[in-house]
Amino acid sequence: MTTDHCPKETAIKDQGFFVIADGRTLLAFALAGIPGGAAINAAEARQLLAQGRADPGVGLVLITERVAREIRAEVDAMRQEGRPPLILEIPDLKGPLPGGQSLLERLRALMGIPK
Repeated sequence: MTTDHCPKETAIKDQGFFVIADGRTLLAFALAGIPGGAAINAAEARQLLAQGRADPGVGLVLITERVAREIRAEVDAMRQEGRPPLILEIPDLKGPLPGGQSLLERLRALMGIPK
């Protein structure tokens, strides 16, 4: 199947993932071949977020809930801008934070799908 009939602007491009997590969670993603970085403090998380955003090959940044909580203002600001990459908060290996949205609820919100 070719994309000759699709305008250049609407052609689907391959976009990669970038993970920002604690070391153990990052290792699990690394074993699956997904790149990223470990953040042990807010400064490292901010630096990794900027790195993922600057890479044109990154279409989705996966950031653990605990790390995102440390840099909430930056994560929310990126989402508000509405430009790539998309940001999805995920549970780490310890599990989801209490009172948060489920992963399915987050995916639906990210994709604009009503409940």
